[in-house]
Amino acid sequence: MRTFELEHNWKLVRTTDQSEYSCRLPADTLSVLHSSGVVPDPYYADNELLVQWVGEEDWIFSTEVELDEDFLQHSLLFLELHRIDTFSDVYLNNYKIGTTDNMFVRYRFDISHAARAGNNHLELRFSSPVRTALQRKQQLPYPVPHQNYPVQAQGRNLIRKVQCHAGWDWGPCLMVSGIYETVRVTASELERIEAVHHHVECINGTENTWRLQVTTELFAHESGHSTLRVECAGTLSEQEIEINPGRLQVTSELVVKDPQLWWPSGYGEQPLYELQVTSSHDAVRQKIGFRTVEVLTEPDERGIGMVFRVNDRDIFAKGANWIPPDALPSGHTAEKYEDLLESARQAHMNMIRVWGGGQYEYDFFYEICDQKGLLVWQDFMFACAMYPSSSDFLANVRGEAEFQIKRLKHHPSLVLWCGNNEDIGALTWFEESRNNRDRYIIDYDRLNEGVLAQAVKTIDPHRKWWSSSPSAGEGDYSDCWHDDSKGDMHYWSVWHEGQPFEAYYSVTPRLCSEFGFQSFPSVSSIKGYTPQDQLNITSPVVEHHQKNDRGNSIIISTISRYFRFPSGFEEIVYLSRIQQAMAIKTAVEYWRSRRPLCMGTLYWQLNDNWPVASWSSIEYGGAWKPLHYSAKRFYAPLHVVLLKDAPETPDGQVDVYGINDSGQAVAGELEVNLFTFNGEMVQQQIQDTSLASESSTLLTSLSVSGDETFRSQHFYFVRFSPADPKIDALENDLLLLRPKRCSIKPAKISFRIQTTRAGDVTLELHTDVPAFHVVLECAGSPVRFSGNDFTLLPNRPKTVTVSALKPEDIEENLRIHSLRNF
Repeated sequence: MRTFELEHNWKLVRTTDQSEYSCRLPADTLSVLHSSGVVPDPYYADNELLVQWVGEEDWIFSTEVELDEDFLQHSLLFLELHRIDTFSDVYLNNYKIGTTDNMFVRYRFDISHAARAGNNHLELRFSSPVRTALQRKQQLPYPVPHQNYPVQAQGRNLIRKVQCHAGWDWGPCLMVSGIYETVRVTASELERIEAVHHHVECINGTENTWRLQVTTELFAHESGHSTLRVECAGTLSEQEIEINPGRLQVTSELVVKDPQLWWPSGYGEQPLYELQVTSSHDAVRQKIGFRTVEVLTEPDERGIGMVFRVNDRDIFAKGANWIPPDALPSGHTAEKYEDLLESARQAHMNMIRVWGGGQYEYDFFYEICDQKGLLVWQDFMFACAMYPSSSDFLANVRGEAEFQIKRLKHHPSLVLWCGNNEDIGALTWFEESRNNRDRYIIDYDRLNEGVLAQAVKTIDPHRKWWSSSPSAGEGDYSDCWHDDSKGDMHYWSVWHEGQPFEAYYSVTPRLCSEFGFQSFPSVSSIKGYTPQDQLNITSPVVEHHQKNDRGNSIIISTISRYFRFPSGFEEIVYLSRIQQAMAIKTAVEYWRSRRPLCMGTLYWQLNDNWPVASWSSIEYGGAWKPLHYSAKRFYAPLHVVLLKDAPETPDGQVDVYGINDSGQAVAGELEVNLFTFNGEMVQQQIQDTSLASESSTLLTSLSVSGDETFRSQHFYFVRFSPADPKIDALENDLLLLRPKRCSIKPAKISFRIQTTRAGDVTLELHTDVPAFHVVLECAGSPVRFSGNDFTLLPNRPKTVTVSALKPEDIEENLRIHSLRNF
């Protein structure tokens, strides 16, 4: 087999005036135009509005391909395209060789009739996705509505393109076209391998013996013979196969003895084995893992649970929702993915939900998740809308689903297929679907159960099919936004309904797959997209970078609910970020304390796709918000939690829980201190205790005076010191009233910079009085701290490691914020 990778020397042509711009792949129209100086940065100010015309026009991507006579002598000549966005006619030497209309499938076009020796001219002639969607909308026999956002392309649910390209309540409307993976011209003889997928099954647990069943799909245009070899973990299967024109499926079986098991992050290692499949004229290599996965959704006394069980251990799912990491696909670099997923792992996450309004991710996303032990909850790409059920649309989706399942099912990190995001709920969002519910339920079932579910059950029957998120399972159309008794829940009452953070105590989801609270990005990020004269929360530019119509109002009103009102722009930004961390911490700590009734929390959302006020814990560019630093603590395998005002905690009482996700009990010493806001310790309780394995344990209950003056002047600080010195101590604290009602004092925080023998830069921080929500920032610097958004006590200095900066840079750029210190 011979292959030409066509990455370089491409041109983008605007069809209206034939202007040309040089580029290389991957490339999208808007990125090419911006790098060529034709359009402004779409992320700056409100430039998003100035570039809408790009999605409304037709474009051509073209390149030249040199082919020699030897190449043309092969019996199979084809062009391979993947991630073609979206509507294009493909021409080679002015011969039309194919058409694309779904960016989620792979295309392989026969070029034998069009290719020639020497120079070959390849063109992909793209039609406007905006116009195409509108045309399809106008041709509908009845309305098929979708959710609308501040800047919105209409009809996005009628085309098989990234749904959030059309705008979302955290993202811009940038309806690009483009080519996002390498284009290949390939020559081969007789057969090519279309797909390889497998299933592993433990057939003898005592001896750790596994059956590896491998399915190889081949394509040929003529008859012949081939030898198929399948190798993995030192075992080999070889068979002679007879080839006939068309598609052929061959099953091979290996028995693998004593492989190392693959585990989620925090539960063990992630050994991967190379699976090699070789035919006489083609070869495929994949990395696979040996593990068992069950998703337990059986009825119980409370409803229907949702538990991920890996290698016979019940996993508390800890993680976040993933959106495409850049609104412009040219920004989807492997380095950016690596940094985001490593940040998730460092925050002790073990699961990522690939949300249904984005994209089936690149191969390297799943490879990184395999390597890091991040379980993947995979939505199909449908979100917040009704979808058509015409035969053409369903046939297109069927090809998409079959391709993606076969492409992804070999990854050990992939644990669940989910039909969509919130489409069950969307049945009640639109006047059309409320007035004619039966019509839209039928459409929903034809797509979701008739196409997606059947594809999963046929191709990947051993992996869990989950009909929607949120959902109580197949055939159940419950309100899983407010019913916490079964399946996965999306709990949005705190954000969308304006409930206080304490409302998280009113529900105990079996697994909460969405909940969130917004914050602004950092001041340095805001300054990067906002002119100096608009650095105000209600300025037009700052409001343009807030895509939720009530977002800034909710942020500001919540600040007034919990904090003394800020005096300036930077303090508003700081408090928005602090209260975001408080909100999610409140939910996660309570729900973790309810284990095993609740067995998972995936907050909304991990990342951003442009600089914006949003629910993310990592802002665009990779900087961790206080929420992500807080997640590193509240998702830790061992954690200590203080609860008051929860249903299980009587008034006047504070309960202290120990959380332990490990398989071993952890003994240690629990220290509970009651402090004044001057730093005076007025009460101390020390006891030997133990955190039971894989559980939440009530360690102690504390009586608290009901007098509001007393509560306003005191707070609790707890520390659990494991007996094993190799395990870090755990700390947490609790204010007895909302921060605005507490007598918190302005703190004088000092620091000393040190350089360790290993070359790391550390900060040793001291304070004169207790300092809360201490946030360290180095404006404009690519810096990450080992800890942030913490409580600092007098006479208990804290050491923080700083990455990517020299000591002199820290001296100049370090800013330290805490409550009452503006």
